[in-house]
Amino acid sequence: MPKALYITTEGDIKEVSPTNGKSFSYKELRAFVDGMVEIVPLPSGRELVCNEEGKLDGLDINQKATEIWKQEYPIEKYPNNNDELVVGNVLITDAEFLK
Repeated sequence: MPKALYITTEGDIKEVSPTNGKSFSYKELRAFVDGMVEIVPLPSGRELVCNEEGKLDGLDINQKATEIWKQEYPIEKYPNNNDELVVGNVLITDAEFLK
């Protein structure tokens, strides 16, 4: 059973599961985001896993992940968070799969 959506900067979306079937290892998360891991909680209760230094490193904008971000943080409700651009490849998953 897929535990997460892996979204690339090219716009590809793939359902993925942890290797051990229970939770993603830090090594797996680093591989998905190509670097240091940052976990950002979303209002829906899911978690967005991204590269912590993605903007500093000049990673490409992830349009699909940015669209999801803006759906999670509608400008009417979150005017200070809605101008964010998500960069790099990301993983969106439930918190229970990050333990």
